Amino acid sequence: MKKLVLVESPSKAHTINKYLGKDYIVKATVGHIKNLPKNSIGVDIENGFEPKYEIIKGKEKTTGEIKKLAKNADIIYLAPDPDREGEAIAWNIKELIDEIKGKKPEIKRVLFHEITKDKVVKAIENPTELNKPMYESQKARRILDRLVGYNLSPFLWEKIRMGLSAGRVQSVALYLIAEKEREVNKFVEEEFWTIRALFDITNKHKNTKKTGKGQAAFALSIEGDLVKINGKEPKIESEAAATKLKTELLEIGKDYSIEEIAKKQVVRKPPSPFITSTLQQEAAKTLRFSVKKTMSVAQKLYEGIEVGEVEGVSGKSIGPIGLITYMRTDSTRISSEAEGHVKDLIGQTYGSDYLQGGTVKKKSKAGADAKKVQDAHEAIRPTDVSLVPKKIKDFLTPDEYKLYNLIWTYFTASFMSASIYDRYSITLKGIGRDLQNNERKEYSLRTTESVLKFDGFQRVINENIRAKTEDKEKEGDTLPALLKVFEFLSEGDPSVIKKVDTFQHFTLPPPRYTEASLVKALDENGIGRPSTYQSIISNIKNKDYVATTTETAPRRSAEQAKNTSPANAPQKGGSTLKFKPTELGIIVSDILKAGFSDIINLKFTANMEVKLDNIEKGLIGKNDLLTDFYDKFMKSLKEAKKNIKNIKGTSEPTDIICEKCGKPMVIKMGRFGKFLACSGYPECKNKENKENTDNSASMEETDEICEKCGKPMVIKMGRFGKFLACSGYPECKNKYKTGTG
Repeated sequence: MKKLVLVESPSKAHTINKYLGKDYIVKATVGHIKNLPKNSIGVDIENGFEPKYEIIKGKEKTTGEIKKLAKNADIIYLAPDPDREGEAIAWNIKELIDEIKGKKPEIKRVLFHEITKDKVVKAIENPTELNKPMYESQKARRILDRLVGYNLSPFLWEKIRMGLSAGRVQSVALYLIAEKEREVNKFVEEEFWTIRALFDITNKHKNTKKTGKGQAAFALSIEGDLVKINGKEPKIESEAAATKLKTELLEIGKDYSIEEIAKKQVVRKPPSPFITSTLQQEAAKTLRFSVKKTMSVAQKLYEGIEVGEVEGVSGKSIGPIGLITYMRTDSTRISSEAEGHVKDLIGQTYGSDYLQGGTVKKKSKAGADAKKVQDAHEAIRPTDVSLVPKKIKDFLTPDEYKLYNLIWTYFTASFMSASIYDRYSITLKGIGRDLQNNERKEYSLRTTESVLKFDGFQRVINENIRAKTEDKEKEGDTLPALLKVFEFLSEGDPSVIKKVDTFQHFTLPPPRYTEASLVKALDENGIGRPSTYQSIISNIKNKDYVATTTETAPRRSAEQAKNTSPANAPQKGGSTLKFKPTELGIIVSDILKAGFSDIINLKFTANMEVKLDNIEKGLIGKNDLLTDFYDKFMKSLKEAKKNIKNIKGTSEPTDIICEKCGKPMVIKMGRFGKFLACSGYPECKNKENKENTDNSASMEETDEICEKCGKPMVIKMGRFGKFLACSGYPECKNKYKTGTG
């Protein structure tokens, strides 16, 4: 019997072919073979919204080979990826095979959730049928996107300019970015101060009630932060207020005492194994991988890597093997078989104390989030946990090793014990008087320290990811001395204030979206699915609606940086690429939101994902969803065309004079947003980017002096990156490119 296995990836085909042997022919389609046409909407709206798929240009040779092989096959296994996208590819292949005249081969669907020999053979031995509801769901998604794109894009051409485009999900992502920019622009920096005091504590007890042990008298110096005044959290908004409090605290002098001594245990739970969104976020944070890079490397790890002999695992070359399970998933579910293997490894490697009961084995999220989880796949995990990253490092590229190590480590950590900290705190109290009205005031100052008692899951993370533990970060502080005498301290012990320091801080603006934080926002709002995050990000980046900007932490003095509280401290790692909408992007987002508020809407888009899931579950029909959507959409489109102002070709007058002909300059809309152009066009073609000339635009001061007029130069952002410009613009137009951006 002749058997043909069709997958979408050559790498996947190579791995599977090694497992199945000579009785099987494994062929790759290299992705989709059919798509909607490029130059037309490709949807028959009048006849049930049927898509008019056609063979993708350049795939004629591939489809010809598939037909030829199919004619001679008795059974065909359709084995694209186990998701909606893969199901669509499988159905398109079936439609191609159905065109063959004469005897038709038997067609089966196989799902490879992991590419290992045992799992591949088992899947072939237990084939399933093509999932029509899943395919219908994917068709509905493609049709929705086409209906929106092919109607909204011409709308933008009419209202703004030719060449613009819009998409159902991408426009919602753009809306998120634009709204975040509004938050940044509205942000007003607020000043606040904190106060820290140094105390000497003297213990004269020879015996303590706590231990009954004898103890020589000792003196201990500790620092405490002002946490309460008259039982309320202080709000210190100026240097004058901070100075006043400093004086009040010092005047109390010796009349401080220990109000409370506390010790409690704090438990830090292990992480869940990765799903698509959390993998993308952690890879960005830890490895500095883009979403596209993360998914590209993960695809290779899933499809198969050639692995040789591995110490303690195999006495001979293992051969091609998929190292991780399918990487597009929103479920944290783990199979009982994989759970058993990882628990055995933890027990043998770290001991029974590091083993927990596997509480992460949940099938879905709780509450409202449960609606977003398809639970078709397991979480992302190693296919064989015994393939420890360090043992197979030589068989992987550096990027493959980094990502596999991250996945393996977090999966293993998810079944390990919690980390346990002992948290010690001492609260000091002083009674004083307000300098202005002489009223009685009670001041509370507190010092808190945490000590790692049992590292638990952090052991494997620290070993493999090299993250610092909290106790190491505190190396060199007063903690060791405090611990030695903590049990001998008693409430009521007298304390003497020795020094008071005041520290100035400023609130920070909300951070713009990175790729990782945008994925998190999309996931939390139910926008898109694991298989769509990468394409959403790619579409956003490829348009002129957003730019990536390098954000660095705000400059602070050394003292400010040292004493900034963790909540207000900038993230480690220096500069980070963030999404910043262009002026054009904001205009497009505003127009779409104004005209299509029911579609460019987080709740609507999330609810549409639920409806697409319901098509897959057979709860609603594709055409019911499309008909309901299309009728409302076209009504909104008609009203938007009538009510939304047309800004195409319009210009806004300014007081700036053209340096070439003397006529007034006007603001026009261009490809990258607004720009200054001479009102004498076409006789005078002088124009400049508005960003280069707008004195209200954000700029960064420098110590450099303009060589033409002597005024300070500033760094501005233009179409081609950062440039130095004279702060005396428009009187002085000196500018040149800088290497800072």
